[in-house]
Amino acid sequence: MKVLHLSSYFAPVGGIETYIINLLHKLEENNIENVLIHRKAHQRTVHSNNSKVYFVPTNNLDEQNREKIRQIVSDEAPNISYLHDIYDPYLIKLVSEMCPAIGYVHVFYPVCPGLGKLYRKDDEVCRRPFGIGCIPMIYLKGCASARNPSSVYRIMNTVNQFLNAYRQLDRVIVASRYMKELMVQNSISEDRIEILPPISTLPQIPNDYRNHTEQKSTKVLFVGRLEYEKGLPYLLRAMAGVKSNYELIIAGDGSLKQEYLELAQELGLSDNVKFVNWLSASALDKLYSECAVTVMPSIMPEPFGIVGIESMANGKPVIAFDVGGIPDWLIDGYNGFLVPAKDISFLSQKIDLLLSDNELSIQFGENGREYVENHYSPDVLTTRLINIFSSVIIGKA
Repeated sequence: MKVLHLSSYFAPVGGIETYIINLLHKLEENNIENVLIHRKAHQRTVHSNNSKVYFVPTNNLDEQNREKIRQIVSDEAPNISYLHDIYDPYLIKLVSEMCPAIGYVHVFYPVCPGLGKLYRKDDEVCRRPFGIGCIPMIYLKGCASARNPSSVYRIMNTVNQFLNAYRQLDRVIVASRYMKELMVQNSISEDRIEILPPISTLPQIPNDYRNHTEQKSTKVLFVGRLEYEKGLPYLLRAMAGVKSNYELIIAGDGSLKQEYLELAQELGLSDNVKFVNWLSASALDKLYSECAVTVMPSIMPEPFGIVGIESMANGKPVIAFDVGGIPDWLIDGYNGFLVPAKDISFLSQKIDLLLSDNELSIQFGENGREYVENHYSPDVLTTRLINIFSSVIIGKA
């Protein structure tokens, strides 16, 4: 079987891109031939791999490069294409007309003209389907950056094109029940939607894991982009109320880093907060293994929340706001705590609890590792994806 993958990046710049890199390795292990086209260059672009990789920069107006992609698809003649947030509805249609096509909806651009199903004026999750009713919300709730009527028309039209393109795909894959409900809400046929969590690696942890964690850690870990929707200010304000000794490690980078550095200073947290920028997978695993708990204060409805799976895979509990797909894997009181979104006081209490009760932190971590092994095995998820590929190919034969 030959699978054509289309993505924006081929570099570990975020959860989507890391998933694609992990996926190619697992498919190769199953004798799947991979061809990948990516449209954006990056300083961390992967160059050493067994897949055939094409770089074709594209945007919504670039007919010449679309024609290059059409030629690649024609020459490679894949059995199926697998699309990942390529931000070009015409390209989605083009590829789906040439071979069976599946789209993984990682984020919200096919169903939301805004910035992540989130009303920025009050940090509330948007629950409405895409449609004409989005227009007043853009002005009243600040859920999109556009203000000029022509710009609002343009983004509404673009989302409509994306949604129509995804409705034409043979199958749509999402990571969580929340995302499936969102697709159904926007008139994508339920029988064409598959829930399949992203594939991640399972790091090796010692058999005598408990002995390695007997010494109580004071490290609290945040992993993610330093952007508005990830909710870091809520975590910083929660840490101001934590009574236990702690060191907050912030692993990530983004446009709001300086603002968050200043907020930490205003809150008097500078001596307890460390920003470490982007880290490699191995360096990140080391941080997970050293922390007492990973905290995910996202205020947007996370489509899945792969950071939580990474933390539990390393035997560490998670505390997160109860949004989006996070409740699919975070079981309150078993492998961590679910906290009502934006509840700073409750978040502070739960962080304090796991910092002060090392036995509970260890037990939650062990439960999380077992849960990931049982429900998110890379081999099992890869087999399920290959079965989806096969069923679509057979159905189109």
